[in-house]
Amino acid sequence: MLRVAMKQALSSAPVIACRMRLPAWRGALGVGNFEAPRKSFTAGSGFSHFKQVLAHLRETCPAAKPVIVRTSWLPNGNLGECIRRPERFVIRLCDKLNEIMAVETLLHEWSHALAWNFTLDALARNPHVDREKFEAEAHGEAWGCAYSRVWREFLNCP
Repeated sequence: MLRVAMKQALSSAPVIACRMRLPAWRGALGVGNFEAPRKSFTAGSGFSHFKQVLAHLRETCPAAKPVIVRTSWLPNGNLGECIRRPERFVIRLCDKLNEIMAVETLLHEWSHALAWNFTLDALARNPHVDREKFEAEAHGEAWGCAYSRVWREFLNCP
């Protein structure tokens, strides 16, 4: 299940955050287990496949604005989030993810960066927008097409 949160930035530009949660069925199957906390798996040694996928996405699926990927503590089992800032997108990934889940979450959130459009921006600016309407739009046709593109590129990753 995915939960979308909308927050107003300090400036007049909205911040759009999609928060990806671990589906209940994944935990029941033992898929997506967390490892011990780490400072950041995007720097240092290890997670070489993740870094390779990230570099491939930067080259083959650039977003309209620069995409910054960070690891962070995220509350309540959130796996990742994509936040649109005025000058860039920030993808935050849970710092306890194993490499397989980190790649899967990166693909989901990268798709949000590709699919951002003015409709989402307008919805985020509206303080009375229904969260379910926003979530449906955030995971609508544009996101589905972007997710398909990202997955195709992932499958072609060396």
